[in-house]
Order: sequence, then structure tokens, then C-alpha cells
Amino acid sequence: MRGNMNTALRAACAALIALILCMAPVCAFADGDGSSAGAVSSSDSVSSADKKDVAKARVDAAAADSDAASGDADASPEPVDAPGNSVDDGQTSDNSFLYDAAIGDLAGADSYYDKQTVQVTGEVVGEAISVTGDPDHVWVVLRDPGTGSTVTVFLRRSELHKIDVFGAYGSTGTTLRVRGQFNLACSQHEGESDVHAQVVSVVSEGSQHADEFDIDDFKPGAVALAIGAVLAFVFWRMRERSR
Repeated sequence: MRGNMNTALRAACAALIALILCMAPVCAFADGDGSSAGAVSSSDSVSSADKKDVAKARVDAAAADSDAASGDADASPEPVDAPGNSVDDGQTSDNSFLYDAAIGDLAGADSYYDKQTVQVTGEVVGEAISVTGDPDHVWVVLRDPGTGSTVTVFLRRSELHKIDVFGAYGSTGTTLRVRGQFNLACSQHEGESDVHAQVVSVVSEGSQHADEFDIDDFKPGAVALAIGAVLAFVFWRMRERSR
């Protein structure tokens, strides 16, 4: 009987020891050295810190944008005559203006163009004509070489130095670009149609070219002369026969 109890006691002790040995790794893993839990905790803390930094950066950026917008609103515009600003009087028109016009358009203009600011380009032909009672201004004529249309321009006498050649037989006049007010019937100049120049710029200089002898220019005249001679002879013969 005592032997059976000893045997049972030994078996119980052995089972207890085995259970303790089986539970040891689980406890070690659960307790550990804190590296796993520490890693998770560290990751959570870094993520939270990053979020706070991002939020702060966004607030700072919004504040900076607000300050910049406020500064732009408070800044007053620079005056036109501020140092560094310049105006190009010879600048061509663009699609933000409706003043560009061909000379042919003005030659047949209606009331739409009256009192409008226009810009025309053409060859100066003829000569400068003095204005009676106004020694400071002259008349010049601009011609469109493509269509032959002309327009009269009323400009300051001081602008005449820009014209080096007036267009005529054997010469090509200076090409000018003139911007000014178009008057369909100018009240200052007896109802004449003209452009009162405000800005005058040179597009190209004029030139002189000598006449070249071309026999072909005489052919039409020679043919007409020959036909006239033949007709005169026929008329004379008919008169002689009728006698």
C-alpha cells in the first residue's frame, strides 16, 4: 500500500514538473525583455509626433499665405512714370486694341471710325503742305502701296525730320506708322477727312532710284501710232476716189 502511494506521489510530481516546464516558454515570451511592446509603443509615439509636425507645418503655411495675400492687397500699384518703366511709342497694336486700320478702310470709312484712335502705315508721297494760320503743323499724305489708297495726316512740323524722302516719280518715300485720331469730317479743317497724328514712327527709310530705259514701255505707243497712220492713209484714199 505504501509503495503504491509512493508511486502515485512520484507520478504526480513528475506531471507537475512537466507542466511547469511547458509553461516556462509561454511566460518567457509574455514577459520577455519588453522589446516587442517597446517597439510598438515607439512606433505609435513617432507616428503621433509626425502628425503633430505635419499639422503645425500646414498651419504655418496657411499663415504665411495669409500674410502674403495681405501684403499684396496693401501694396499700392507703381505709377507709370516710376523708374525702370518705359513706353515704346512705335509698338504695334495687338488684339487688346481695336485701333489698327488699313488706309483703304479709312478712305471709305463711315461714322464707325469717326473720332476713333487708329494706327495706319503707309508711304509718304507728294510733299509737306503748310497749314494756314498754324506754323507748328503740316499736312502729309500716306499712301498704301498695295491698293493705292491715301489718307491725309495732320502732324507737328517737328516730326518732319523723320521723313528723309517723299515718294514721287523715281523715288520711294519713307514708310511711316502713324497713330492718332481719325476725323471723318474734321471741324477744324473745313470738314476734311484726316488723321491727327499723336505718335509718328519710322518703319523704313525712303530711297531714290534712277529711271531705266525699257523699250517695252514704248511698244503700246508705237502700235497706236502705226494704227493711226494706217487709218489716216485709208481716209485719204477714200477721199481721193470720191472726187
